[in-house]
Amino acid sequence: MPTNERYSRKISAEEAKKKHIFILKDSLDFFPPQGKAFTISDGSTDKEVFLESYRCTCRGPQLPHEHYFVRWEGIRFGERITITKDVKAAERYVLVSKR
Repeated sequence: MPTNERYSRKISAEEAKKKHIFILKDSLDFFPPQGKAFTISDGSTDKEVFLESYRCTCRGPQLPHEHYFVRWEGIRFGERITITKDVKAAERYVLVSKR
């Protein structure tokens, strides 16, 4: 499956603690625009989510930028997640995790 058809990452300690999945800037176009609702299903739960962001200066005050994320409870540090678009339903995504 080509990379533009999925989003994968290993969950960091910060993501697990804050209960959200970081979305890298170069993958933003895989998801609906910021603020537009979409659904993620993990096989047992369907949840309406939004792409959100917050301002950050983790690279120093001279390099302010945004961190993008989707809220998702139940993720664990070190877990590998993959999100794919559901081919049968628009604005629906499927999350698969490998713990």
